[in-house]
Amino acid sequence: MKVKKISLVLVLILASFITNDVVVHADDHEHEDKKHEKYKEYKDYKDDDDDDDEKYYDDDEEEGETYYFQEAVSEKGTWNIWTRTVAADKEVLPFTSSQKVTLKVEGTKKELSFFVIPKDGEIFVPGKAVAQVLGAKATFYKESKILAIQNQTNELIYRAGTNVVYDNNVKTPTPAQAFYVNEELYVPISTITNGLGYIAEWQENYQTFVCQPIAN
Repeated sequence: MKVKKISLVLVLILASFITNDVVVHADDHEHEDKKHEKYKEYKDYKDDDDDDDEKYYDDDEEEGETYYFQEAVSEKGTWNIWTRTVAADKEVLPFTSSQKVTLKVEGTKKELSFFVIPKDGEIFVPGKAVAQVLGAKATFYKESKILAIQNQTNELIYRAGTNVVYDNNVKTPTPAQAFYVNEELYVPISTITNGLGYIAEWQENYQTFVCQPIAN
């Protein structure tokens, strides 16, 4: 009888450990589901458990999404205005060679110097650096080549090799594909400035972009 009682106690203890283990894993799984919910639009989203700052995408899938020119509108594209459409016809850029410039935010002391790259009829700037000088939080996921930007009212998510940006969770065309170079994701200046509530004007004499808030 004592042997039976001891066996029963051992079984109950073992069952308790197994049950607790299942509950812990279930809770962890639910937490991860909530954590990843924001990225459900990206069907190949992955997270590296060893480094919470890195996000990964499955390279077996196509690198990204593209809006093609058959969807283009007839209006002429402007380098500093994001029409949120694809324009086949674009205006002449203020300069056509890569060069170092300064970006200033009007009415503040914020400024930044960096290299810009004219390409595909657009002026490309390092997205993370520009977002930060415009007062936004920016996180670049190096492995997946994704840049997530957020300020108080707007969120932009870019990925290298695409001309698509998630603008407050709405898939929206950009005028040209973002690209990765020199450990930076370069994006069209119109999309990042307009997307964060600014418009950039070029001052030739000072080799400077001046960003002004867009009037509501």
